[in-house]
Amino acid sequence: MPEQTQFRALDTHNAMTRHYVEQAARYADLKTDAQTWTSTSATGSCAYVFVYLNVDLSMTFANGVSLSFDGKGMVVGLGATGAMGGQVVLNVDPNTLRGASGITFQASSIGVGVGGFQVTFYKDHGYIGHAEFVGAGVQLGTPGGGWGEFK
Repeated sequence: MPEQTQFRALDTHNAMTRHYVEQAARYADLKTDAQTWTSTSATGSCAYVFVYLNVDLSMTFANGVSLSFDGKGMVVGLGATGAMGGQVVLNVDPNTLRGASGITFQASSIGVGVGGFQVTFYKDHGYIGHAEFVGAGVQLGTPGGGWGEFK
């Protein structure tokens, strides 16, 4: 039995090591001082009914680019936020996102006792930005996520 336990511990250790190496490789191109694009205005709403999640966002950047984001996914909960004001920050040029494939997102509440939600964006499984929206409304019950498109 001890050999079997040791074998499983080693197997788990190796799997975790591989996971962290893959994560490091995936995000190796991220730099804390890299250029960012911050929205000059943004509005968003989030609706969730039991397992269905819908996120609708509109954003405008200083260079004049306006985008909308339509996200669909899964979450456990029931509620809707209504329209809220917020901010979006991207580490990729917004011009490159319109119609881009491979966009996924995670959504969650913004904090305890605060009406609002936050969205983290990924392209091809790599982090590309974050958004936060606050205002009157119900916050997400549990984190959720799915896929979406910038238009």
